[in-house]
Amino acid sequence: MESILVGGLYFMHKEVRLFRGLINPSFFFYQLKDMEDVKGYRKKVFHLVWMSIIVFGLISSFGIGMDPLSKEITTLSPVTYELEKFLFFLGRLLGGLLYAAIILFFCSLIFWTISDEGEYRKLVMTQGVVLLVLLLEQLSYIPLSLFFSLEWYSSPLSLGVITQYVTSKTYVIYLMGSFTLFKAWVFFIQYKGIKRLTGQKNWIIWLVILLTNLFIWSLNALLAYLSISTLL
Repeated sequence: MESILVGGLYFMHKEVRLFRGLINPSFFFYQLKDMEDVKGYRKKVFHLVWMSIIVFGLISSFGIGMDPLSKEITTLSPVTYELEKFLFFLGRLLGGLLYAAIILFFCSLIFWTISDEGEYRKLVMTQGVVLLVLLLEQLSYIPLSLFFSLEWYSSPLSLGVITQYVTSKTYVIYLMGSFTLFKAWVFFIQYKGIKRLTGQKNWIIWLVILLTNLFIWSLNALLAYLSISTLL
């Protein structure tokens, strides 16, 4: 934070510190609300997008999600197999880009529609904090896969484990597996941010948060069910 004296008055130029939103969201959104301009907005968005791409690339480098391709190893030539692996890696990088775009811009656009006073860029910064949480969730899948051979929907931090004892319907398992403790953290951050920035009624905020996240989880479950990809 820096102060600039102009005409005898001090103007505070605050830079958005997204990691502070993870530690102290109330103070973070209080500062964000009072900002006249979101300093470093483009730089923050650029860093977030690259962080998402790197995380998705890192996960793919461990071979996580390559099970369908691995089953074809005996039917593919070595060159074709390596090409398929490379294309899979590129696809995951693209997935990281799309993932960040959906979380940052699509969700913010939905929240902006219920805003009486909130600025779109500030809502994007709110979703920037959310993206950090979701990338931490993505990273949690690495040890679960490498050390315990668990798929993402079987994470002990999700409802997917319990759901597998209740039903054998794959889509339902994928859908419930999308709800984790990380998502509860996301709900909390989104509520604190949207409430501070929009001034909307609580029931409207919670309804929009729930419907927006349900849409993303349903899309994720559908992609996984169709064996296209688990981009989300």
